[in-house]
Amino acid sequence: MSFSVMLSGNGDLSSEQIGSVSSIAEEKGFSGIWFGETTLRDASVLATIAASRTEKIQIGTSIVNIFTRSAGQLALFGSTLNEFSHGRFTLGLGVSTPTIVENWHGVPFNEPLQKLDETVNLIKKYFSGERFSSTGKLASPKNARLKSGVPPKIALAVLNDRMVRKAATLADRIILNLYPTKQVGHARSLIDRETQEPPKRVTPLLSIMLYADVLGNDEQGEDAARELVSFYSSAPAYSALFSKIGFRYEANAMLEAWKSKDKDSVKRKIPLRMIDELMVVGKISDLRERVKAYHESGVDDVFICPSPFRNYEKNLTEILNHYQ
Repeated sequence: MSFSVMLSGNGDLSSEQIGSVSSIAEEKGFSGIWFGETTLRDASVLATIAASRTEKIQIGTSIVNIFTRSAGQLALFGSTLNEFSHGRFTLGLGVSTPTIVENWHGVPFNEPLQKLDETVNLIKKYFSGERFSSTGKLASPKNARLKSGVPPKIALAVLNDRMVRKAATLADRIILNLYPTKQVGHARSLIDRETQEPPKRVTPLLSIMLYADVLGNDEQGEDAARELVSFYSSAPAYSALFSKIGFRYEANAMLEAWKSKDKDSVKRKIPLRMIDELMVVGKISDLRERVKAYHESGVDDVFICPSPFRNYEKNLTEILNHYQ
């Protein structure tokens, strides 16, 4: 059972600080350091900095999206980082959201499950080192070849049951986000069912992204937590997840409030019970207890993700220095 630190793509931490943060994470006994990517910084660059300042800790992306880089680019990025880190890198991928892909990048967000399947299978063909051509629904490389060394492991971030089952057949690791402890057994059963049916395959590791604010359970902490949940609630996929785990009324109310562009109203729809199930707001001891609960429910590696709202750097420092 392991625990890692994950630096959110929304966490405003200077790239100049990544080297020291990575060194501290390794020194303090964290199993890995993972990098998200949205609008602030390139996860591949941050992961390279981390690899240059560490020797043993696992390094990965959690996550980069599969729409704004081609499968060939993702394969190049993954194989180069794995070579540079001497086999410590995991290429963490996901479909992201229409807001990020379509609005921020101007790329169509079409058929995400098909895109995930095609992209991962193409990446594996690139990693084979053999020349190949492939005719797919969304991409058709011709006479392609990547002269790579040892390929990295592949992790997939997923939300719904269909994507959990698909990832169980494609990935070395599955990453869940905003997923309560009471739902882990369900995800585990889906993974086991897919990996035990012929042709049997190695069961992928299961990781959870756990957002944490350990600066105190006060009014500021609650407001920052609502900021985080409301950020995700605008995405239909996350709204569906919230409905599935018991917050149907709140999920629908938040989506309606987003349509009115009333962010304050969105935040008011979020009850404390929802915050408590989805993340940790309180003390470092509360974080330890939640990580323990996830391990006991069947999670292999908890990605402790300092909440990017409120005081990000102070929150990260508190977790790095005092979790163990």
